[in-house]
Amino acid sequence: MKSAIYKGNIVHHRLGRVEHRFAHKLPWFLLDLEEIETLQQGRLFTVNRPGILSFYDSDHGARDGTPLSLWVTSLMAKYSSDTLHYKVLCLPRFFGYVFNPISIIFCYNQDNELTGIVYEVHNTFGESCTYIQMKDDQELEAKKTLHVSPFFSMNGHYKFSVTEPRKHLDVKIHYFDQEGSSLFAGFRGVKTSFNINNLLKILIVAPFTTIGVTLDIHWQALRLWFKGLRLYHKQKTQDI
Repeated sequence: MKSAIYKGNIVHHRLGRVEHRFAHKLPWFLLDLEEIETLQQGRLFTVNRPGILSFYDSDHGARDGTPLSLWVTSLMAKYSSDTLHYKVLCLPRFFGYVFNPISIIFCYNQDNELTGIVYEVHNTFGESCTYIQMKDDQELEAKKTLHVSPFFSMNGHYKFSVTEPRKHLDVKIHYFDQEGSSLFAGFRGVKTSFNINNLLKILIVAPFTTIGVTLDIHWQALRLWFKGLRLYHKQKTQDI
């Protein structure tokens, strides 16, 4: 089985006029889209149908139910002529709910070599944008194109870097804005098998993982507001 679960810690650290830091544990799922249908475990883990844990194509990509693999193939056609297969790093739905601040799609050629990485960033308004890193780049630097946090302006840029998923996985995202503030978001995890036992362990230890992500976003925002940070309101119309 090529799919796995990475258990680790995610850290956010803001620097600038106000410093703010928090961390929490997270199980991050790496799902091989070639074997996605075979991952189903009764009602425990399902694909495109209700379950305790469930992966839906409509939570990613075109958001209209188009298979994620087809959407990525169309996207990557501009960058690579290889026949590709994909693994997506994301959270599934827990009891029907999920919010993924970011999904990371690893693109492999027929020789199983990593040729590209797609970073799909989501905000709480249901919008998303993509940034693409090709194999020869150690990191990706990209201009911000999506309103994500009300405490950062749109005048900023990202630096993305991620290790190829093996026994360990490291994800690093740096954000810098023109007002002198910066944010580091990182994840370091250890690979565990995708199986019934580990799925049950996650449900026992952290059954509210996905709703917890959303609640924590709002809780941290409230803490930043109390610290007196300036608010940047989302524009009514925005080309993302």
